[in-house]
Amino acid sequence: MSPCAGPLGTVVLTGATSGIGEAAARRLASRATRLVLLGPEPPDDVADVLAGVRRGGPAEVHYVGADFTRLREVVAAARRVRAVAPRIDLLVHDAAVPGSPERVLTEDGSERTLQVDALAPALLTRLLVPALHPGSRVVAVASSAHRVEPLDLDDPDLVRGYAPVTAYARAKGAMLAWALALADELRPSGVDVVAVCPGLNATALSAALAGPVGGSPDRGARRVLHAATADVPSGSYLEDDRVVPPAGDVTSAATRECLAALLWTRLRPF
Repeated sequence: MSPCAGPLGTVVLTGATSGIGEAAARRLASRATRLVLLGPEPPDDVADVLAGVRRGGPAEVHYVGADFTRLREVVAAARRVRAVAPRIDLLVHDAAVPGSPERVLTEDGSERTLQVDALAPALLTRLLVPALHPGSRVVAVASSAHRVEPLDLDDPDLVRGYAPVTAYARAKGAMLAWALALADELRPSGVDVVAVCPGLNATALSAALAGPVGGSPDRGARRVLHAATADVPSGSYLEDDRVVPPAGDVTSAATRECLAALLWTRLRPF
């Protein structure tokens, strides 16, 4: 997908009801022809957000509610997305949560941050791959926080030494490692995968981790949309709109092997 200011076709965006995702949705409303937004809330609870997005442009806007702490809801959401978007040009994974104050396991048995930030996006993508085509792009919203804590897939659920920042950093590391592996997997099909750090933005997620810091969520949204159209190779990771190498532990062969085993084990039932 080369840089352009024109229509982006059908766009699917997760995490679209708050923070960077909401800001990105408002921008995409003027560039997408069809915009499928995902969030954890029931439709009535985000009616004002959806109305604001629709005022931003002519895109045909659909909303799919899905709680990523329940993988069965991810499966149901994928079906609903496919029903309104049989062909997807851009898939953006922005949904994320910070580490909880205390370690929490989902009903699927995974640490909550890992599931929402990494496992659920991987499952949703797997279910939506048939709708992607040569020229499509997947954008994974990762974070430079992956450099804070080494990725330890021998203890993915943080049974040992849980801390909120550790949970978030490792979940984003897992997401980044998954995105880079996905780029290799999808390369023969002509589907690009790009990962991006949106920077520090004043969102509820950032506040939970570091207090009231960062700039407008719109700045992060602009970085996400840059990654959506930037003329960069598939498998690129962007920080400050530049391609940079991720932390070495994310790209190692050992990490890729462990991650593949983890995804196979956790997502196989779905």
